[in-house]
Amino acid sequence: MKKKIVGIFVCMLMIASAVPAVGTLNKTTKEKNFQTQAKVTYDMVIIAPSKFSGTLQKLIDHKNAHGINTTLKTTEDIYNEYTGVDKPEQIKYFIKDALETWNITYVLLVGGMKSYIFGTAQDDANQGSKSWNVPVRYSNLDDGYESGYISDLYYADIYDSHGNFSNWDSNHNGIFGEWTMTKKDIIDLYPDVYVGRLACRNKLEVKIMVDKIIKYESTPADPSWFKKMVVVGGDLWDDVGTNYVEGEVMCDKGLSYMPGFTPVKIYASNKEGGGLVPTTKDIVSTVSGGCGFLFFEGGGNPGEWNTQWPGDFINWTGGITCFNFPKLKNKEKLPICIASGNSLSQFNVTILKTLKDPVGMHTYGKLLPECWSWWLTRKIGGGSIATLGDAGATYGNVGETGDLDGDGVNEPDCVESLCGYRAALFFKIYNESHASLGVVFGETIKQYLDTFPGMYAQGDCKTVESWTLLGDPSLQIGGYTK
Repeated sequence: MKKKIVGIFVCMLMIASAVPAVGTLNKTTKEKNFQTQAKVTYDMVIIAPSKFSGTLQKLIDHKNAHGINTTLKTTEDIYNEYTGVDKPEQIKYFIKDALETWNITYVLLVGGMKSYIFGTAQDDANQGSKSWNVPVRYSNLDDGYESGYISDLYYADIYDSHGNFSNWDSNHNGIFGEWTMTKKDIIDLYPDVYVGRLACRNKLEVKIMVDKIIKYESTPADPSWFKKMVVVGGDLWDDVGTNYVEGEVMCDKGLSYMPGFTPVKIYASNKEGGGLVPTTKDIVSTVSGGCGFLFFEGGGNPGEWNTQWPGDFINWTGGITCFNFPKLKNKEKLPICIASGNSLSQFNVTILKTLKDPVGMHTYGKLLPECWSWWLTRKIGGGSIATLGDAGATYGNVGETGDLDGDGVNEPDCVESLCGYRAALFFKIYNESHASLGVVFGETIKQYLDTFPGMYAQGDCKTVESWTLLGDPSLQIGGYTK
């Protein structure tokens, strides 16, 4: 539960018969196709299995109507047209072509595992493909807690630092994103496109998300609820000497970058004063009133978020689990949720896998059909419109050892590094740019790496690799103004 300390169609039919889809064709044919397609640009490409194409058409039409020129590429077409060492690499080669040919900005992956009950989460060290609607790449960074985790950043990091294709296997030993005591792949990590995923298991979940996105974007959000920022935090570590209530310190730092929002603090330190505290009851009742942003800083696993009372490192406050989500009644008042806690966005769980391997799945006795972050996002009648969380262990820092981020201001280490610094950057970038969700998400990763290069320390690498956007990267935060 505790965080590790280092210290989730056919719009234009690809111009159909007139212009074949880009792929690994012979050089002459491919060059001719590229010359023809150079006249076509798209803002976003959706990658999904063909069985979802009919349901996704409504979303494609909506995006095109709002100036986000969008097209669909099916996984079946990608596998037929591209070569690679495995299916994730085939998809990545297509994204590279789409970036270079269509000048795309966003990639929306629509598909998680195929079943709630069973399936192979990981085919081998590098991939999950066989039981997946859209495959995942596993990073093989072994930090002693886990030997690997899903990283959708793989699909966004198209080029290495020299402008070549970034295959995440620089030592050419067939293990992707490797970082052990003796072996290490050198990875650029900077996103070249903005990638998000709707981890849908079936057409119903696709329909739920299509309807949520369209409704959210079609009407400008009412400031009466959108201009609220709900933050939830408590104590995380026994930092003798400084005694910070780290979750609350990190929430306060995020709030400092959101001056136009009314803060609603659900803090463990409110226990003595009778205010809102991180119990299930207070979280559910507060979120049900709606908010523009929802920020959790605490501990987690794929089924729950939780935190501790100040100075009490035995008793947890209660937090909120996946099984509490049906109580959320915020309907169309949907927040962007940023949640820190181990494996909240580990979207490879199934009921049988959590039964057979509760330790490897980090679920510890809970039988889960889906993970916390995705369940919150795809909930009907409320939840979130998108959730940002970690597919692996979340790294945080403790105490006070100096100006870690080098900005000239000495602050608690929990906000100057790792997940606390990452969250603060997200809110800072949003406040400065009011850009789309994917841009804010991707630029946060870039600015994090500018301060903490990902190849210097495993914790920094994992902080960007495991961070997952379960949502539409082109989402207009707060909806479109009419």
